[in-house]
Amino acid sequence: MPYNVIVSMRWQPGQILRVRPISRLGHSRTPGFIEGKIGRVVRDWGDFPDPEELARGNQSAPLVGVYLLEFDPSELWPQKGVRHEHRVLVDVFSPNLEPL
Repeated sequence: MPYNVIVSMRWQPGQILRVRPISRLGHSRTPGFIEGKIGRVVRDWGDFPDPEELARGNQSAPLVGVYLLEFDPSELWPQKGVRHEHRVLVDVFSPNLEPL
């Protein structure tokens, strides 16, 4: 079956976004440690079928954008005393992102 296309806002490299809190009742491809955290878009990987819809058996899952986000580890783990020269890179699907 063909995939349905969703027209959504495209994020640009350099944009600052927040990762939305995610319901843990079902499947999620977003790591819990970045929920509610702020990251910077590094790259737009393009559109892919929504994996959360595919996990529910929807073979006509809508296409959603996937973005590489960069996070400062001190934002993710402030209590750990991590060094600021390190960065954490995570691929995130667009439904899980919101502008600040």
